[in-house]
Amino acid sequence: MRSLYYFLIGIVLFYIDTVIGLVIPMQIGQKDIIFVPHLTLMYILIICVYRSFNVAMILGAVLGLITDIYFGSFYGLYLFGYILLVVLMDFFFRSFYRDKVMLFIATWASILVLEIYVAIIYATLGLIHFNLVDFVLFRILPTLLLNFLLLLIVFPLITKFLRKVQIKIDSK
Repeated sequence: MRSLYYFLIGIVLFYIDTVIGLVIPMQIGQKDIIFVPHLTLMYILIICVYRSFNVAMILGAVLGLITDIYFGSFYGLYLFGYILLVVLMDFFFRSFYRDKVMLFIATWASILVLEIYVAIIYATLGLIHFNLVDFVLFRILPTLLLNFLLLLIVFPLITKFLRKVQIKIDSK
């Protein structure tokens, strides 16, 4: 039952990601400012630290595949990106052991890593024309700002949910 809760929360966050991405496009002159929310990734990484590496790997694979199918210009991109970031988060948090500040920073930094990873893959395949200055100014900075604000909102909610689910399970 607990696994179903984890999966359903991940699906809800995936759709919230999609809605946020559609609602807040901006444009300055001829340049689009791209805000990319990553609530699903944040959730998977927090699950990795507070619950289980195996649960996070399964969620990362399933939700990454759903993301690839839904946004789908190149299949496997988010699947492998989510799995890679879960492995890195598990590796680094063996030494920090659930420190909230480090988890917040590592989750936020993982968003940067995912954005760079996606841009490198798309540029390598020739799907985008890559300009570093435009990428940093019109995609990375707005995305990091948006995800910082979302992480401030979602981080306490997810940790509270995980604590509540754990208490219910421990008391039965």
